[in-house]
Amino acid sequence: MARRLRAFDWGAHPLGDPSGWPDELKTMLVLCLQSSVPTAIYWGPELRLIYNDAWAHIPAERHPAAIGKPAAEVWSDIWDVVGPQFQSVLDTRRGFSTDDQMLRMARSGRVEETYWTYSFTPIADREMKIVGVLNQGHETTEKVLASRDQAFLLDLGDRLRALGDGEFDAPAVLSLALGALGRHLGLARVGYATVDEASDYCSVVANWREESMSDIAAGRYRLADFGEAARDEIMAGRPAASDDVAQDPAHSAEVKNNFLALGVRANLVAPVMRRGRAAALLFLNDRQPRRWTPRQTDLARDAADRIWNALERAESLAKVRASERRFAAIYDQAAVGLSEVDQDGRFIRFNESMGRIIGRSPADARRLTIADVTHPEDIAESRAHILDPVRSRQPFQIEKRYVRPDKSVVWAVTQVTQLIDEHDRPSGFFSVTTDITERKEEERIRAWLLAELNHRVKNNLSTVQALARQTRQSVDSLDEFEAAFNARLMALSRAHDLLMRETWTSAGLGELAAATLAPFKLDDDARIVIRGPEVRFSPTAAVTMTLAFHELATNSAKFGALSMPGGRVTVEWLIDTSRNGGVVDLRWREAGGPIVPPPSRRGFGLRLIERGAPRELGGDVRLDFEPDGVACAFRLPLSQKITAP
Repeated sequence: MARRLRAFDWGAHPLGDPSGWPDELKTMLVLCLQSSVPTAIYWGPELRLIYNDAWAHIPAERHPAAIGKPAAEVWSDIWDVVGPQFQSVLDTRRGFSTDDQMLRMARSGRVEETYWTYSFTPIADREMKIVGVLNQGHETTEKVLASRDQAFLLDLGDRLRALGDGEFDAPAVLSLALGALGRHLGLARVGYATVDEASDYCSVVANWREESMSDIAAGRYRLADFGEAARDEIMAGRPAASDDVAQDPAHSAEVKNNFLALGVRANLVAPVMRRGRAAALLFLNDRQPRRWTPRQTDLARDAADRIWNALERAESLAKVRASERRFAAIYDQAAVGLSEVDQDGRFIRFNESMGRIIGRSPADARRLTIADVTHPEDIAESRAHILDPVRSRQPFQIEKRYVRPDKSVVWAVTQVTQLIDEHDRPSGFFSVTTDITERKEEERIRAWLLAELNHRVKNNLSTVQALARQTRQSVDSLDEFEAAFNARLMALSRAHDLLMRETWTSAGLGELAAATLAPFKLDDDARIVIRGPEVRFSPTAAVTMTLAFHELATNSAKFGALSMPGGRVTVEWLIDTSRNGGVVDLRWREAGGPIVPPPSRRGFGLRLIERGAPRELGGDVRLDFEPDGVACAFRLPLSQKITAP
């Protein structure tokens, strides 16, 4: 700069020949030229510019033409900011300084946002008149924008993390990130695309744009259509940038037209590299030419990586949510009871099926413990399994009873698995519970039936033995014995058939009478009439009543009404509730048959009717041999053996 100033034609310049310059200017000039700090002198009423080598880069392409020019002419693009600052120094006679002052400065034909830290110091002559301004400073654009970029990336990360799990999906991530980056850099469009692994294509996933900028439709695009050189850079993992695609010598006319058709003059593409290949790319577009700085390129690459990571997280969350939805559907709709409890046996949750088993709503889960719903007699066994560190580590099965709020008991079998957290520590238990109440009831009935069968087989054998003995005593020949004995066995068999149809619980009186008298009917059903209300006999009472009906019918067929074609038998009963507990009045009446005199001796049949029936059924029995026919009256008290609705 010293050489330039000496070679400068000062003769025709307003400052004149340097030999005539004021001592103050000469002194300041020596200090300026010898300083390593960017320094400039603005001298005289027009603030004519002189500067040192350290300051020469500041005016950029205005150097060296700026030497000796008025400040307002040199800095016409930023004079709206610095002009008032100069004037303030001149007016107040006090220095001025500023940090990171934003100045929209024209450089290389483009207006750029620049930042500066500088000071203005007034220069006075011997009379203390302000004759100039000393300027020192340096550019802080990269520092300011780098700090701003860092703050932007931190804020973007915070905003992405702030998205709730329900909002965190690919569209939300792309909308937030692309829009934030576009606004931060003042771009017209920012987009994101995935690169096909085995082809020369990319698929645009989403893009953000200013309202006046055209949209890029989602779909597949050929990378080479936007420059072979750019494609090679991207596939190699390096950013591809063009400050002005219309003037870029690396682009063919066709490629330039492709960009211009999309409204793009400046383009920057930052690839995302995964496993050694370009997996995705972030593209930045502007409608005007712009200078892409290394800082902006680094920001684009960093943003692209963050978007990729956020999308991977969104995809993972989507899979987790889908898995949770599937599990929730299975959990809620499962036909078996599913539940989760903590280490202390307190429910965390259970499904509807488990709620039906224990008679509670799933909403009540956290207010309940295993002990609250378990039968008191089974609590100790449940607690022993849970507290045993050896047994609880392995899945185990426990069969126990649950008690519902209405005190009803449900049997269930539960498969229990201990849950282990990420630190390999027990965190609770997961259980699958199946209601086995019906199975338990079937087992109880089966056991009861086996015991009952054993009892009844013994009773039946005793009955058969008694029938055989009594029959033998009342007959005179083997043939007569066989006929009488077989008839009584058949009557006993018919009673058993009725009871088997009712699972050996009881038999109806009308069914007993009909089944027993069926072998004695002719084609004319009117010979036998059976009528009466519903009355049920227990198994032992049913057998006794069947044998009584059989003996009456057999005697009638031999000697009474059923021995003649015109004879009739009526079996009818009613329930008398006027007496204490109620009784069944049952009557057997014969008519139209021969006169039957009273027997000279009491055989087995009569003894069974007159003695056996009262002893087994309770009440009393009266047998009359009237001229019109045999009549038999049973008065049987209602009891556990004989019941009526």
